[in-house]
Amino acid sequence: MDANDTREQPSAPRLQAARHALDQGLIDQARTIASAVLKQSLAEDDTALQADALTALAQIDRVVGRFRRAIDTTQRAVTLFQRHGDIAGEARALALAAHSAGLLGRHEEAMESALLALRLGELLPPQALHIELHNYLGTAYLWGRQFTLAERSLREADWLAQLHTDGRHNFQTRTNLAWLEVLRLFHARYADGHLPSTGTLSQRLADCLQAFERHQAIPGLPGAGAVLKRIAQSTQVLCLCWSGQVEQATAAWARIQQAAPDGYFAQVADVIALWVGAELHWARQEIDAALSTTRQMIRLAQAQELEPLVSAGHLLATQIYRQQGDYAQAMNEERAHRQRETRVRQDLHDSRQRVVQTHIDNRQNRHHLQQLAQHSLTMERLSYEDSLTGIANRRRLEQRLALELEAARPDRPLCVAVLDVDDFKTINDGFSHATGDEVLKTLAATLKAAVRDADLVARLGGDEFVVLFAHTDLALAQLACARLQTALALAPWPAMPGRGAVAVSIGVAQAQPGDSLATLLRRADVAMYDAKAVAELVVSA
Repeated sequence: MDANDTREQPSAPRLQAARHALDQGLIDQARTIASAVLKQSLAEDDTALQADALTALAQIDRVVGRFRRAIDTTQRAVTLFQRHGDIAGEARALALAAHSAGLLGRHEEAMESALLALRLGELLPPQALHIELHNYLGTAYLWGRQFTLAERSLREADWLAQLHTDGRHNFQTRTNLAWLEVLRLFHARYADGHLPSTGTLSQRLADCLQAFERHQAIPGLPGAGAVLKRIAQSTQVLCLCWSGQVEQATAAWARIQQAAPDGYFAQVADVIALWVGAELHWARQEIDAALSTTRQMIRLAQAQELEPLVSAGHLLATQIYRQQGDYAQAMNEERAHRQRETRVRQDLHDSRQRVVQTHIDNRQNRHHLQQLAQHSLTMERLSYEDSLTGIANRRRLEQRLALELEAARPDRPLCVAVLDVDDFKTINDGFSHATGDEVLKTLAATLKAAVRDADLVARLGGDEFVVLFAHTDLALAQLACARLQTALALAPWPAMPGRGAVAVSIGVAQAQPGDSLATLLRRADVAMYDAKAVAELVVSA
C-alpha cells in the first residue's frame, strides 16, 4: 500500500495503517503515514489525535535506534494524554520512554518513568497492557543493575502473560529473564574473579526457547521475534562457553552466525553477538582476538548509544587485562568506564531540565504549577547523588545496602567500612569551610578511584563516608581498607600551611545473620572510633 493512498482515510484507521506498516518493517511508509496524521491533528487542533500520532512516531524512532528523539516525542505525548485524562495512553508513552532511556544508560529516568507508568496502569481494569508495563519496569531495573527488583517485575509480567494470553506473548519476558541472569553472572565475575553456577541461566534459556515455539508477533516491534530469538540463541552460546563447553559453544555459534536473520533492533543483537564472540576468543585463550572483538563491541555500542553495552564492553576488557596481569591497561579500561558514566549522568541532568521546562511551558495555571512543584520534589527525593562530592548519597547507600543484606549469605559475604576525617572541625575553623569542602571532595574522589566498580562509595553526611564492599569477607575488606589508607596518604589534599597531612580513620564490619542497615553501620562505626582512639594513643606516645 502506497502511503499516498491513505490520505482520504479517517485518522484513526490511518494510524492503525502506520502501525501495521511498522509491524511489517516498512519504516519509511509508517513514518510518512504517522507524520501526515500529526500534521492534520495540528491543523485541526485535535490534541487527542496528536498524542496518538506522537506515540506512533516515538515507536518508529525506538525501532530504528533514535532513542533521544523517541524520549522527546513521548514527553510531548504524555503532556497531551494528561490533558485529556487518557491514563492508558499516558502509561504506554511513559513505558516507551522508559525503554529508550534505559538503553541510553539513563537508569534513574528509566526507572522513574516505568514506575509511574505501572502506577497509572494499576488505575485501569486488569488487561494485557499490564504485561507490557511490568516488562518495561523489569527491563529498566535490569539495565540499572537492580537485579532483585528486575526479577520481581519480570516474573509478574510472565505470570500475567500466562493469565491473559495463555503464554503466547511471554517470549519477550522470558528472554529478558535469561538476559537478567547473564548480567548477574557477568557482574559477579567482575566482582569476584570467577563465575557462579550457570544452572539458573540454563533453565531460563530452556524456558525461553520453549516460549518461542508458540509466540505471536508483538504489535509495534517489527521483526522482534526473530531478533529476540537470535539474542536468546546467542545467550545459549554464552552459557555453553561459561560452563566450560567451549567446543560445543564454538560449533553452535558458527551455526547461528550463518543463519542470523535481518531485522530491526539488530543493532542490539549485533553488539551482543560481538560480546559472545569476544567471550569465545577469551575462553580459547585467543587474547588478541578477544580484545579486538571487545573493541568492536564498544565502538558499535557507542555509535548506537547503547550505554549498558558500552559499560559491559569496558568491564569485559578490564577482566581480560586483569587475567593477563596487565593492571595498567585494566585501570585504563575502568577509567574509561567511569568517564563514560559521568557523561551519561550529565546527559540525564540535561534531559531532566528539558522535561521540567516542557512542563512549565505547558502548565501555566496555578493548579498545574503546584503539580509541577510536587513532581520536582519527587524527583529531588529520588536523587541518589551527593551534591557536594558527586558520589552516592545516604539514600542511595541505604537502598543498595538493603538489597545486599537481603542477598547476603555465607558464599556471598558483605562488608562495610565507615570513614571520617580526623579533627575535621579544625580544618573548617582554621582554614575556611571552602577548604573543608575541598578536603571532602578529594576524599570522595580518592575513594571512588581506589575501589572496584562493584563496590559503592557514599557520603553519609558531614565528613562521614561509607564504602560498601560487595562479595567480600572481613579479611579481604581489611586488606582493601589498608590499600585505601595508602591511596589517601598519597592524595592531592588542598594546601593547609602549618598543618600536617590529612588523616582518615577507617572501621570495617562484616554483615552477620539478622543484621539490619542500622546494626551493620553501627558496628562499623564503633570499629572506626576504635581505630581513631588507637591512632590518638600512638600520636600522644
